[in-house]
This record gives sequence, C-alpha cells and structure tokens, in this order.
Amino acid sequence: MSHLRLVPSLGSEPSADVAVDRPQVSLRLLMAASGRCSCDACLIAYRLGDKRAGIVEPRRPATRLSAVR
Repeated sequence: MSHLRLVPSLGSEPSADVAVDRPQVSLRLLMAASGRCSCDACLIAYRLGDKRAGIVEPRRPATRLSAVR
C-alpha cells in the first residue's frame, strides 16, 4: 500500500522528505487491511521488530480416522 503512510508517533515532528499528499493511516489499520491480526499484542510485537507478528496461519484440517475391516 505505497499510496499510504503511517501516522507519526505523538510528539515527533514530521520529516521534510515525506510526501504530504498521501493520506495518513495507523499501523493498526494497515495490519488489519493486509489480513494481519491487529490486536495490541501483535501491534506491539510488530513495532518491536517482529515482522511475522499478526500473520494468521490457516488451520490445517483435522485428520479423519477411518477403520478398515
């Protein structure tokens, strides 16, 4: 989503090299829009550098047992 940029953290000055014409969105919204979990724990883990935080793995179907007589 290169047409979006993250909202700067509170108390920080916006840098001059950031294009102003792009809308600002939160990391939580970007994670949710990309199909990641956006709960507080995943959001904090992602901010701390875990790039796999919030990725929801598809569940494997349960193996069905069958009896052969």
